[in-house]
Amino acid sequence: MLGCRPGRRNETALILDLGGHQLVAQRHGLDQELSQPGIYPRHFGLSLADEQAWRRLLERVEAAGEPFAVAPKRRYPNSPLEHWTFFLRDPSGNWLEFKHYLNPEAVLGCTDQGSVGDQELRTHGCCPTH
Repeated sequence: MLGCRPGRRNETALILDLGGHQLVAQRHGLDQELSQPGIYPRHFGLSLADEQAWRRLLERVEAAGEPFAVAPKRRYPNSPLEHWTFFLRDPSGNWLEFKHYLNPEAVLGCTDQGSVGDQELRTHGCCPTH
């Protein structure tokens, strides 16, 4: 659904090509609890440099009927950190964020800005799941 192309694999791991980025999926035993109720403290984020690529991915997710863990929204409007984002959960319960920053410097720069994440998403059980 995300457009990944499978690469190397064995019985416990799979390498996926996600837009030219290597994403490695590892299989864990059922006795390990890795799930968390919200996006914090752990999530994987992919920043798409091109807004149209982000919108095409959003359309692909919507067309597949995949439920959003956090619906698409604009964060930090009218600031250097302004970006579009949405979250999904994979079959193992991992949180996946897909975003596009309007200001490319905000991806790893803008160190004078102290905002990270959404305060309303920090509370336990805040976000809907599948």
